[in-house]
Amino acid sequence: MGKPEKWKMPAWMEPYRESIINTGGNAVEDMMNGDADPRINLPLSTLQACVKSQVGLLGILRKRDLLK
Repeated sequence: MGKPEKWKMPAWMEPYRESIINTGGNAVEDMMNGDADPRINLPLSTLQACVKSQVGLLGILRKRDLLK
């Protein structure tokens, strides 16, 4: 069994890249593909959760045709 495919920002989301905050200076892709253990690195784990939630929200808004 191979590794799961890494998440890449879809082209439609690129215009919103600068609006995805709380990355701690890391690339959005790195945060989406990260799996920091909160028991070991709580700050990084929290930032990853924030980015994943913002990306998820963009996906929902697009699905509902609410993005311009």
